[in-house]
Amino acid sequence: MPAEIPKFLLTPVTDEAELEAALAHSYQEPIVLFKHSRHCGISHHVRKILLQLAASRSVPVYEIVVQTARPVSDAVARRLGVRHESPQAFVIYQGQVIFHASHYAITLDALNQRLDHLDTSDHLAR
Repeated sequence: MPAEIPKFLLTPVTDEAELEAALAHSYQEPIVLFKHSRHCGISHHVRKILLQLAASRSVPVYEIVVQTARPVSDAVARRLGVRHESPQAFVIYQGQVIFHASHYAITLDALNQRLDHLDTSDHLAR
């Protein structure tokens, strides 16, 4: 049986100040921002994928639970210019949306490919 992945790998975002801090962090390194719905089976599946991602590579993953932080979720849509969906995942680097997907389009492979591309691009720029 696989070991349990610690849930603390996801950093909660509960207000707009925490959202701003997460976006500011994206200027240091790529981040993943995840909108999670506690009432959606697909979202629970995607949450497990994001826990795997956070456990397997050093990428900060920030989680917004839409039921308890709807104003933050709405701020993400306004700030990033991407219509709200849940579940929804973003790869953000230097304040820009590099990748976003929702529902079953959020896969470990898709996230890893985008992050790997950023790693390669970043190393080439140095």
